[in-house]
Amino acid sequence: MSSGLDTRLKTAVALRDRLSAESQRIAGRKEAAEKALADVEKEIRGKKLDPDTLDQTLDTLNAAYEQAVESFEQALDAAREALAPYMENP
Repeated sequence: MSSGLDTRLKTAVALRDRLSAESQRIAGRKEAAEKALADVEKEIRGKKLDPDTLDQTLDTLNAAYEQAVESFEQALDAAREALAPYMENP
């Protein structure tokens, strides 16, 4: 009877050891990820941006970029129309 308990104990101890090692690996990966996140946030702050509002800042910049491209295209259309009488192939 004791042999069965010994086997169960060995299995349980091996599982505990494996889980402990896995826990240490996960903790190390978590620590590395937190450091990487802190580095990225520091870099963002170094560019005078707030990491917490970065999505809003990107949305604002994308909208401004889109507006600038539209304005440029409109200016080009106006220039083409103004030059059309003087061009051979409009």
